[in-house]
Amino acid sequence: MPQPASKARLKSDAEVTHRWRREQLLAIPAGILVMLATGWVAAGLGAAALVLVAPSLLRPSAASQRHIDRLEALASWTRRMADLLASGAAQTLQDAIGRAAATSPAPIEIQTKALATRMGPRGMEPALRQFAKEIADPVGDHVAMALIVRDRHGATGLADVLTALATDVDEQVRMRRTILSEQKKAVSNIRMILGLTVVVWVGLSLFARSYMAPYNTIGGQIALSLIVAGFGATIWWLQKLSRPVVGARFLQNPDGFGKTEGAAVGNSRGRSR
Repeated sequence: MPQPASKARLKSDAEVTHRWRREQLLAIPAGILVMLATGWVAAGLGAAALVLVAPSLLRPSAASQRHIDRLEALASWTRRMADLLASGAAQTLQDAIGRAAATSPAPIEIQTKALATRMGPRGMEPALRQFAKEIADPVGDHVAMALIVRDRHGATGLADVLTALATDVDEQVRMRRTILSEQKKAVSNIRMILGLTVVVWVGLSLFARSYMAPYNTIGGQIALSLIVAGFGATIWWLQKLSRPVVGARFLQNPDGFGKTEGAAVGNSRGRSR
């Protein structure tokens, strides 16, 4: 039976596919209408492309915001486990994970509850490795590795390690929010410039046909194609700027344990003690 996290991932992929198909259905008639209205093939292709990228252009920081929300949720969940262990409310690691999962923040709720469910039948370490795989972020790897080391060796001081990890993630969230705020300003300015340019071109095409007459020639269409391509490159660059930067993961899949992980275990073990 598919795990809850797998179901959520499949649902998300289906939503992305559905949204892409819907945008395609809108882009094709939009491109045809613009091509018929202007008589320019390049303008029709540009209009279709604009419809396809419009959602990401209107919300360029959505992916970064989701990443920040997930990091913030991981910090909260990690701190909750540290508090449970430090206060004695949870006597075992399994108990702490289960209790923390019951009040897990929404961005990682599915993953933490799946972890709590898997611990019994699959064992602690495979469940934690699967959890890190589903979080798909180096921060999740660090948290999972700290818990794996504790499960393997039973060292003391796990609450302090988890608190330190949560504090580090809080600082990362603060820096990412600052970066996102600056990106939003730059993206807003670029979006305004692009929007104004499109409005001017549409206005000239409709009300200044004689001025735009050179584009009716083959050479003019080639020039217009280059202009449209320049717009496309600008939008691509805009989207690239808005993508969250995620570091490389070091914790391998549940069925493997590489040399890199061995070194990480040693470092984490030293911190736990």
